[in-house]
Amino acid sequence: MKCTALPRLIHNRYPGARITFLTSEAHLDLVRDNPRLERAIGFRRASGLAGLLRLAGELRAQGFDLVADVHRSLRSRVLTALLRAPRTRYSKRSWQRMLLLHFRRNTFSGNFGKEEDFLAGLLPYGIEDDGQGTELHLHRLEADAETARRFAPELERVNRWRAEGRPVLGMAPVAAWELKRWPMAHWRALLEGFLEATDGAVMVFGGPGDDEAAALSEGLEERTLNLAGRTSHLESAWFAARTGLMVSNDSGMSHLAEAVGRDVVVFFGPTTREWGYFPVRPGSVVLERPLPCRPCTRTGQGSCGHLWRKACLEAITPQTALQVVLGKLK
Repeated sequence: MKCTALPRLIHNRYPGARITFLTSEAHLDLVRDNPRLERAIGFRRASGLAGLLRLAGELRAQGFDLVADVHRSLRSRVLTALLRAPRTRYSKRSWQRMLLLHFRRNTFSGNFGKEEDFLAGLLPYGIEDDGQGTELHLHRLEADAETARRFAPELERVNRWRAEGRPVLGMAPVAAWELKRWPMAHWRALLEGFLEATDGAVMVFGGPGDDEAAALSEGLEERTLNLAGRTSHLESAWFAARTGLMVSNDSGMSHLAEAVGRDVVVFFGPTTREWGYFPVRPGSVVLERPLPCRPCTRTGQGSCGHLWRKACLEAITPQTALQVVLGKLK
């Protein structure tokens, strides 16, 4: 998500540029409708080395003037080398992050978001940040009759809530790794507190198999809409655009919401700002505790070594979160 601004930034500097965007097949729907792209390609990782070589041959024939590697994995490094074109790579600042994670030495200064990292190799070409953040394009979904038919009951409820002037809150209570999840009991207390304090409604987001998210609104179905496991990435963003605010763990849903112009309230525990994934909108809010054990993981994997398990997240109370949410929606 953090690199979805790059086509716009390249187009700002070179309006006539023909831009090809390569991503994993699973994330293709997030970029393929970008009007600044000549082509969006989804690579199927299961195709292995043979698929990578075929793709390299296909892309090499296009004769690119510049290749920007904004992933810097082994796969992307092999691919960009095979394209035989000038290339840029972004810095993962691996040494700085290693020093912070393992030795508690913070050598970061200035800006350290992924946006700045991605742009570092492109600055010599005059490509600069415009401050507008990430972006997603929803026009295909908005115009798709089949999608409208499939989600007709859900859209009718949300549209009615909004027409009645009710505040609509989004909640994304899951994350890929358990260590990054605000306690589910806190989520339930926040949901109940919000419904008690307002005449609003809540949309719950989650992926396939996120049973806890699906059960979060149990017994409160009249004023909640459970979308957990029912929407693709792009469809989740489509519904997020219909909320007034998104509350999320440090997960992809917070980035999807910001990319469609919604402020977010995000819980940060084992990870920190230096990892580069903080929200970027001026109105977004981060809730965190300044503990000496943070950060304790690079991605959220692992287990908590604190005497009080997950104190970084447990100590952020539902009451604190509710006050922030009510203040934002006011």
